[in-house]
Amino acid sequence: MSYAAMDGMPFVLRTADGAFIPADPANIDWQRYLAWLEAGHEASPLPTPEQAKVAPAVSVSDRQFFQALALAGTITQDEALAAVMTGTLPARMEAAVAGLLDAQQFAARMLLSGATTFERGHPMVARLGAALGYDAAALDALWRQAATL
Repeated sequence: MSYAAMDGMPFVLRTADGAFIPADPANIDWQRYLAWLEAGHEASPLPTPEQAKVAPAVSVSDRQFFQALALAGTITQDEALAAVMTGTLPARMEAAVAGLLDAQQFAARMLLSGATTFERGHPMVARLGAALGYDAAALDALWRQAATL
């Protein structure tokens, strides 16, 4: 078994099957990862998009987007379900929207609660991603993960 990780990211990649494992103490795969580290192993760095030579998907469905966020531990599974089923924004996303300029908040809420697809290149993605702690490489990794779901 081997893993890849990036400092500051709330997940690791299990390289054998490409699964993203959230940094959740209750997650059995996370526990196995920690045991693997304690046994003296080291995670490889996650490849950059240039190294992987794989561009992130241009768009993902709302279901893929919120599911990937839940798997990464950014939002809860219940929040992901509510977002897809009712358009209710997860608490961290609502806080990120509240941190935008007043003129941007309505557009952000409409996008997050009403979109059926999310475009990686949309300017709001970078703004909201940064508010959630994602840099460009982490957003690309999230989009890649979402595209596999």
